[in-house]
Amino acid sequence: MSTDSAKIDMIVDGLYKHNYVDIIDGLRPDSTFNINPSLPSFIDIYLEDSKKFVDLIYKAIFRIIAEKRGSSKYEIIESFFSDLKIKLVVDDVINLHQVSAKNENCTITFDCQIIATDFPKSYIKKALFICPICSRDQPMNCDINRKIGQPYCMNTSCKKAKMEVDQRSIVTDDVQTILMQELMENSENHSPVIMAGKLIGNNVRTSFVGQRKRITGLFRSEIDIKKNENDIFIDILSLTDLEESKPLIPTEEAIKMITKDSKEDGFLEKVVGSFAPNIFGYSDIKLSILLELVGGVRTKKRGDINIFLVGDPSMAKSELLKFSKNITQRSIYTSGRGSSAAGLTIGMVKMPDGRMIAQAGVLPICNNGFAFIDEFDKMNKDDRSSMHEAMEQQTVSIAKSGVQMTLPTKTSILAAANPKYGVYDSSMTLRDNIDIPAPLLSRFDLIWLIKDKVHQTEDMQKASHILDTFTSDKKEVYFNEKELTAFLNYARGFKPVLQEEAKSKLLEIYERMRNASVKSDMPVGTRQLEALVRLSMAYAKLFLRDRVTIEDIENVELLVNSMYESFGQSLTKGGIQQQIYFDKKNTKQHDALSIWNECRDEKLQVKLNKFEEALREAGMPEIEAKRLIDQWENNNLIKLNENGTYTRIG
Repeated sequence: MSTDSAKIDMIVDGLYKHNYVDIIDGLRPDSTFNINPSLPSFIDIYLEDSKKFVDLIYKAIFRIIAEKRGSSKYEIIESFFSDLKIKLVVDDVINLHQVSAKNENCTITFDCQIIATDFPKSYIKKALFICPICSRDQPMNCDINRKIGQPYCMNTSCKKAKMEVDQRSIVTDDVQTILMQELMENSENHSPVIMAGKLIGNNVRTSFVGQRKRITGLFRSEIDIKKNENDIFIDILSLTDLEESKPLIPTEEAIKMITKDSKEDGFLEKVVGSFAPNIFGYSDIKLSILLELVGGVRTKKRGDINIFLVGDPSMAKSELLKFSKNITQRSIYTSGRGSSAAGLTIGMVKMPDGRMIAQAGVLPICNNGFAFIDEFDKMNKDDRSSMHEAMEQQTVSIAKSGVQMTLPTKTSILAAANPKYGVYDSSMTLRDNIDIPAPLLSRFDLIWLIKDKVHQTEDMQKASHILDTFTSDKKEVYFNEKELTAFLNYARGFKPVLQEEAKSKLLEIYERMRNASVKSDMPVGTRQLEALVRLSMAYAKLFLRDRVTIEDIENVELLVNSMYESFGQSLTKGGIQQQIYFDKKNTKQHDALSIWNECRDEKLQVKLNKFEEALREAGMPEIEAKRLIDQWENNNLIKLNENGTYTRIG
């Protein structure tokens, strides 16, 4: 059995080994120090005599404090820290949403992500104060709250004059404020807690926006006697870079089984059937989302795939997004209605003292992950414009209020939107239906249109499927949610390469698309070719292959053609992606233009009420007439005159 002195030596070594020393150095006299006795350095001592363990910890702490302060008088240290409390905790890492006033002045350890950093500042540790009248000096040190008082001269002839600090004598140290957000995967109800933290000394300038950290600090209140409502913050004592949480991957037995099954017919159908099994149909859309979740291969070009779902209400678009959120480990689900450019990219946050600091939004926080944005069409036009850089260059930048910052956003986006008129109008373009500019739409690799069509057989099958979901019996699937997450994480690790035969096939498809675009007089650019490459690589990943085969490319071509067919276009008949975005000529437009010309007066001006009435007389429904006029206004084809009439300029 070891002596108490030997045990204290072992505990001191353990405190150094487990990085408790920086925490001890920042303790206040009345703090509560949490320590985990189950750590390898302490467990044997604790099991030998658990009652004496706390006393040994006290003595080890006092020894470390004395050594750090260069003092050999343990008694003075012990009396100064007489109110120090030791608390034994089995799991010393807690979640931020569990922190409350009960933790006041206690050391807590938690994982977080840095979402904002303030400019570094300094505070006075000690200084010499001099009386401006009699030149008497007095040294002063800051208190445990890092505040330093202004003394009064004790010379009676000076009548308690305020002493002034001697600038040449001050000793300062660094301090910096940061904002910490609870990790999304640890949050409660997907509502992460945000707290402010104070970095001191060597810890300043070690934290940057987007980093994930494990932080140990003191929970403190900023006392406000007048309001008696105190702002809270964490006095950070120690912080370390948090290793990325290990992705969930299949077991070795499961990998062997999946690898074997991937070489058999019907494997892809099994995987697709495991994605959102409660939603009937949508096999092509589900496959495309799975391709996004495994992603392409990142080179000098982006490897992340972006997908956009457009369609009528009640077509399960939101459910597809939420299921995708459930099977991804680093992702955020948000709504465009409640999201601004600042919330998605970088915003300026006002601190309690009125200063503005930059704060990361959803896309940089989800760097190397996924962002699921519902109601994408409800975003403000100015806010949507900030998405251009994030989706193609995969960075977000800000330059305002003296702040210049660029953050990475290597994030795959799955977005959904409803038509602005409630139901998708096939006589209008996609851009007119959802009012999203073409440059932003072109950044999506796939855009799916989901229409609520009446089909007796499919409707009955869908209804039966919905009714089955109300029963307790679950449909048998190849992967459950946890297994599907593990499979996608494993498949994401593959990096299939393009060999010469695959490149030749891609060039053949691209040439066919270019030739088809000549017939429609619309250009096809390299962005469509890059999308084909990303999708083909992702397709190979689903089969756990290290190279892209011609079969992969052909299947992706079929998938892309299926996407175009949902808009009534075809790759083989001259339909291309941009044709979905821009105006397309149709007989209704020509008939309406003829009616407009008939309604013109001698000044070539038209009254809208007269034009609407003429359209209705020609057999056009009232709502369709209003849509047409709205479309012309949005495209700047008609201009309002001072007398209330309109002139067509296009």
